[in-house]
Amino acid sequence: MANVWVDEGHQVDFLSGHVAHKQLGALAPKCGLLSSDNYFDATAHMDQSWRHFPAYARRCLSALRLPKKGYDIIYATCPFVVETYCARKIAGRLGVPWVIKIQHVLSTQAQRTGLINRLLLWGETKSAKWANRDAAKIFCLSPPVSRDYKVLEEQLGLEASDTETIGSSINLDQFSVLPESEKKYDVVFLGRMHLLKGVFDLPDVWAQVRIGCPEATLTVIGEGPHRGAVMAQFAERGLMDGVRFVGSVPEGEKNRLLSEARIGLSLSSEEGWGLAVNEYLACGLSVVAYDLPVFHEVFPDLLQLVPLGEKALAAQTVLELLANPDICEEG
Repeated sequence: MANVWVDEGHQVDFLSGHVAHKQLGALAPKCGLLSSDNYFDATAHMDQSWRHFPAYARRCLSALRLPKKGYDIIYATCPFVVETYCARKIAGRLGVPWVIKIQHVLSTQAQRTGLINRLLLWGETKSAKWANRDAAKIFCLSPPVSRDYKVLEEQLGLEASDTETIGSSINLDQFSVLPESEKKYDVVFLGRMHLLKGVFDLPDVWAQVRIGCPEATLTVIGEGPHRGAVMAQFAERGLMDGVRFVGSVPEGEKNRLLSEARIGLSLSSEEGWGLAVNEYLACGLSVVAYDLPVFHEVFPDLLQLVPLGEKALAAQTVLELLANPDICEEG
């Protein structure tokens, strides 16, 4: 979206910690980058969320002085309280409107437990109240997210906001569809290494795939707080042969790895859209995914869906696709 705005003649700047500037610069090279924090870098400790808190505090303080001027609208990219607090403060200081995009409604996710998640849920409530009162517009990622958000507002005793569903998109020019002769491995799993992305189902699914197809290969792309624990489970169960955990990789390399796979696997227990699935399809992959409501609205009849949590059936579906390369090539 930022790149499109720039191409249409607008100035777009990101306010973020300096540690994110390299990635933002690669994804949106024509956009400006403002640093809210030059000091804190917790990327080496993705399994310890509390290490990010100093950077979040610095970002909130930076909103009291940055940016100075020259903006017509402030865009909060998610309902994380750090985003909405900064958007409100900057917009109020500059006298311009602010808008917010709702990617997920956390209160609908039953697995959100523990101190960090309680803080996130508190922040979602706070952000919803601010947005309901002050935001010029509330954008929702998909129809299910819009419905969930209206339920959240109702639970908080707020008048229903006039939300707008805007969806998501990818640049198809960045993805390639390779013939079978150029495929290098069987299955790719792309996503943040977090419980809600189904990463702890992955060892069980892959163990059953390997029983049916011992030579099957898997590449796991993504970083997050549970990567180490998932890798340990693979190692303890003797599943590392033919498996690569590549972590977070540059966008171009990620897209190349996707195109070299035959099957895309999604084990998420919730999605606001399904960006990984979107990218699998852009590479022409067959996709095996847990059956989530949003997939019926966003990707109707395009996925091999299995009931949520049915790991054996997910593995069986992968094996059926591997046994029929013509289906994999059709995507």
